[in-house]
Parts: sequence; C-alpha cells; structure tokens
Amino acid sequence: MKKLIFYILIATSIVGIYSSCSKSNDVNAPYTSVDPNSISTSYLKVVHASSNFATLFGVPDAFNVIVNGTKINSPFLSYAGTSIFPLVGSGYGYVSIPSGAVQIKLSTNGTLTGDSIAFKIFSKTVNPGQFYTFLLTDSILTGNPKKEMFIRDSTPVALPGYYNLRFINAVGNDSATTFTGTNTVDIFSYSRNTVLWSKIGVDSATNFQLLGTNIGVQDTLYVTRTPASGSPLLPGRVVLAKLAITPISRNYTIYYKGDGTQTSGTKVRTLSYYLNQ
Repeated sequence: MKKLIFYILIATSIVGIYSSCSKSNDVNAPYTSVDPNSISTSYLKVVHASSNFATLFGVPDAFNVIVNGTKINSPFLSYAGTSIFPLVGSGYGYVSIPSGAVQIKLSTNGTLTGDSIAFKIFSKTVNPGQFYTFLLTDSILTGNPKKEMFIRDSTPVALPGYYNLRFINAVGNDSATTFTGTNTVDIFSYSRNTVLWSKIGVDSATNFQLLGTNIGVQDTLYVTRTPASGSPLLPGRVVLAKLAITPISRNYTIYYKGDGTQTSGTKVRTLSYYLNQ
C-alpha cells in the first residue's frame, strides 16, 4: 500500500508534548471538526501515555504504529521520547488513514523494516472525514474497549474569545488511591479559582467545556485529589500535578499521565496537553 502520511498544517512550529513549562501555543490554521471533502479518508492522532508500557508488553518502549499495513509514524514512539504523533504545532495535526474498518498494529522498532514484530493488534472502525485520538494508557491490555481510549474528536467550534478544553485521566497507579482510597481527581483552575471537573476516574475523558480566554494571560491548572467532602479552594487541596497554559481560541486536551507513586524520574505523574485543532 502506498504510504498514506498526510499532515494537515499551515504554520510550521513543532511542539510534541506540552509539559507544565510550556507557555506559548500560537497557531494559525483554520478550524474544522469534520473534513467535508473526504469520502474515504479519516484522521488519527496517537498519544503515548502508558508509563509502564515496557513492563505490560514485555518489549522495549520504542514502537511503531502500522495502520492497514502502512507505518504512519516517524520517528518511533516512546513514553520518554516522542510520545505524540504527528508532531505538529500548527492549527491541528493528524495523519490520514483509510476510512472504514482499520487494523492498528503496534510493532517493535525493527533495525531494517521498522515493523519487525507485531505485539498488539487493534481492530477499529473510523468514519470518513472524522478525527480520532488513540491515547495509550496502562489499561491498554484490559480487554475493555472503553479503556482503550480510542476517542472520536468531536470538537466543538472554538468561538472568538473562547477556547474548548477537555480532560483525560490516564493515571492508573496513584498514591491518591494507595494511601487514601480516593480513586478520582479534580481539575482546579487558578485564574478562575474554581473546579472545572470533579471526581474524574481513571481512563475517563470529559466532554469539551467552553471557557473564556483572556489573551496573553496564563492560567495554571491543578490536578488535585477529590476531597472527602465539600469543594475547598486550592490551599485546602492536595495537589498531584499542575500545568501552565496560555490558551487562545482553539481546542485542547489536557491529560494526567505517569506513575502516581513515583516522585522523580521520567515516569513521575504530570499534567500535559496537546492541541486538537
């Protein structure tokens, strides 16, 4: 099959993973939630958020994504390296794949071919013109399709003066659960001094929420343990991770990832984000 790598981009800055130190996210490309001209093509973004990937699969954390026999990524994906594909800093970035029934194969990064050994195969169906995110978590081998985090990105229009934000909890092993029994987290906005989402469980994705922008003004978003009762302000909460973001009128996904029992190293829990469109 001829290689089907197609990037939807107009500007050219490269971003990859946005971490808590990322503060600039200027984009220029036009918005679209569906490609109305496509009758045979869908669009896919892959996000590697499985901190225990090597242990789960028993292979090195360096792999390729093969869709219907075509490798769609370059370079290979790894949790501590390139963990989002495509690496696009323009308006939005997805790789094009055939619509309909697709086979998504995860393969070890071979010395010669790049797809030497397939260690996991997923069967999915994608609709023409639609955008999808495949976010890999530590629940990827549960056999539960709902936990595989293959998400259709039905992003709403980002109106002038507003942006859309959603949250994904991808941390399955967290001290918040180990020591307190609390298995959900909240997202607290510093600039708004309020909770955006509460009681979000593992392998859960919220809907997009419309929020007003204050151009050039940074917000800090905090992942906190869900309090036993009430809705205290930030000083009364246990903070697990935080992210500084200066949004403009776009659609963003923030996601909580990592091993929540570690306090240092590349797998420490963190709040990151990527641009949907």
